[in-house]
Amino acid sequence: MFFSLRVFLWTIVAELEYILYPWKKENPPEEISQKYNLPTTNVGQNLTYDWLKSHDEKISRLQKEIIWVQEQIHKLNVELETHD
Repeated sequence: MFFSLRVFLWTIVAELEYILYPWKKENPPEEISQKYNLPTTNVGQNLTYDWLKSHDEKISRLQKEIIWVQEQIHKLNVELETHD
């Protein structure tokens, strides 16, 4: 009984979504884009670009940290050699 009620409600919601959704294609109409200042590129392309950019920033930060750690290790090695 609950399952059939859920399916019935899901059908109603799906139909409302289909009716109320403003466009059927991947990109919104031009007037909607201008009115709401939407990006002109595809959202998937933006997500991919943002994902790549975030990974590039993480890699760059990790490289800087690795260089810093190597410098600290070198300093410690030099201090140990001078104390011997």
